[in-house]
Amino acid sequence: MKKCVTAILLILTTASFALSVQEPAEWIKHSSPEGRYSVLLPAQPTIGTQESATADGEKFTQYKATLVEGNGVYLIGYFDCVAGTTYSLDKGRDGMVEAVKGTLLSESAISLGGSPGRELKVAARTPNGTEFILSTRIYDVDKRVYVLQFVSPKSEDGNGSAKATRFFDSFQVTKIR
Repeated sequence: MKKCVTAILLILTTASFALSVQEPAEWIKHSSPEGRYSVLLPAQPTIGTQESATADGEKFTQYKATLVEGNGVYLIGYFDCVAGTTYSLDKGRDGMVEAVKGTLLSESAISLGGSPGRELKVAARTPNGTEFILSTRIYDVDKRVYVLQFVSPKSEDGNGSAKATRFFDSFQVTKIR
């Protein structure tokens, strides 16, 4: 009888523990027909645009989807290369590192469906001194440049890495119709 009661208590304890553990929220698929991409995110992003200019001063529009979730920031941006220009992954890397006054920690060549890309990890600080890690993937796909970024506090780099990987690995460019 004592073994039976112990077994029942063990089963009830295990069941109550299993019910108390919450599964992480399911990520959603964010699709951009205009941007010709889809990606998984923890929630729906905010969509926006910003004007930029080439080194020669020619203006173009950058499109972005941004999500702040917990201590992480997810960003998907894209723009079309101005006619007659070629995008340089090296200059893109240098400009990004310079813009955040950061330090390049790592860099590797990557590709997406045969299109060239770069994966970067940059350490930087906010004006108030908070250290953060900027994980980035840049792809040049048929004269359209995609920039994916995940930003998290340096203190959470271990947790941020798993989220960044899930985010980055889910990114897909859809076919041009």
